[in-house]
Amino acid sequence: MSVSLCVLRIEIDEDLPEMGDNAAENEAAKEQKKKDRGSRESKTITVETYASVLMGPNTDTGILPTSSRRSPPEDSVSEEEDTISFFCGNPLVEVTKGILHLYKENELKEAEEAKTLCLLSVPGALGAGDLLAFAAACQQDIAHVRVLRDGSPDHYMALLTFRTYQAAREFHSAFDGVPYSSLEPHSLCHMAWVSRVEWARDGTPPPSHTELPTCPVCLERMDESVAGVLSVQCAHAFHAECLVRWRDARCPVCRCAQVPEPRDRAVCFQCERSQEDQEEGEETRDNISGVAEGLGLDGVEAGTLWICLICGHVGCGRYEGGHAAKHFMQSNHTYALQLGSNRVWDYAGDNFVHRLVQNKADGKLVSWAGAAGADDACHEACAGDKLDAAQLEFTYILTQQLDSQRAFYEEKIAKMESEHAAQCSQLQLRATECEATSTKLAGQLASLANQNKTLEKKLQNTTAKVSSLQAALAEERGLAAALAA
Repeated sequence: MSVSLCVLRIEIDEDLPEMGDNAAENEAAKEQKKKDRGSRESKTITVETYASVLMGPNTDTGILPTSSRRSPPEDSVSEEEDTISFFCGNPLVEVTKGILHLYKENELKEAEEAKTLCLLSVPGALGAGDLLAFAAACQQDIAHVRVLRDGSPDHYMALLTFRTYQAAREFHSAFDGVPYSSLEPHSLCHMAWVSRVEWARDGTPPPSHTELPTCPVCLERMDESVAGVLSVQCAHAFHAECLVRWRDARCPVCRCAQVPEPRDRAVCFQCERSQEDQEEGEETRDNISGVAEGLGLDGVEAGTLWICLICGHVGCGRYEGGHAAKHFMQSNHTYALQLGSNRVWDYAGDNFVHRLVQNKADGKLVSWAGAAGADDACHEACAGDKLDAAQLEFTYILTQQLDSQRAFYEEKIAKMESEHAAQCSQLQLRATECEATSTKLAGQLASLANQNKTLEKKLQNTTAKVSSLQAALAEERGLAAALAA
């Protein structure tokens, strides 16, 4: 099983050692540490290690320097082989001050390399005993449990180290996504595979690792492999489920409105911005009214404004300020819609893109009529009638041509089908004749084989008679020669 392994690092808040007499290097080290830490502040981190009774008292199970530990009193450990694994006694407590980092490896690796699982955002109301009771079914396979608290009152992290990889995999498949308590079904158990746990004096991530951010809503680590992560317009990221439950159009962090506020009237963006700049000065007040009248800020007509179909930019026409055309030159957005007439202008082709709509009467495709006067409407009506007549005639001609083509190809297809049927019948007849001929030849072959066997027997008999006659002839000749002598 290939998973993304994580590295849990505890950044200890200690003063950096002086690196010689070079103050620039010391300052650079401090700046790098501040950059890695960001706006996070150091908190008191407590690591409680609960070792299994089978492991015995072992101070090597800690992860922080030995100066940060509070060793538990040594208890007697049974050396019997049939001892049942359980957790008891005071835990090994390690206390320090710093920041918890969880780095995720960028490449997938086999999970067999890790035996430690990290429980993310365990509810604070769930104590150590409750956590051990939650994992009671796998206590035989757990080597030790570490509870990491960073001062957050409502959640903490827990590390479960198993003796074998198979036990860790079974625990992951059985408890991942399971609620800790039936009374709180929303508090689910989320896990991450941890390759190692370490401490350091800086927050520089390991090579080929990325630190997992925290969701501002639920304060859990955001891992794309576990739950979906959604980034909003203000560059803040959240869990998709958390943002759905937020039920507000504003960002939970910066309160940025994701939906723009509606405007009372359409205004050119550049003209509005220039008017606001001019209102700040006192010497140009006389020119504001002229600009407003010239650019249509007070009594703007919808036909003089164009909205970009790509990004929604609103600009005035080329006969006012030409800001719509300037937007095309800057962004190379080709199409703009004229407000009021709903006509689309193509800046690349320098012409209108006339949209076609369907007529209700006969269902023909006709050009959309824009806003015009009475004379223009009459002229357009006459032109439309002529255009309809031409389109109707063209439709009739096209229909006739298509019908003739259809008849021609249907006749050709029928002819080909008849030829194909005749060929098939001829082939079937020839196949029948060949089958009859083969049957007849097979019968003749069988009769000839029988005749051949009979002739072979006759030949054998004749050959035997010839041999006997030749022997008798030789004997008679011998007797004749003897008598003659």
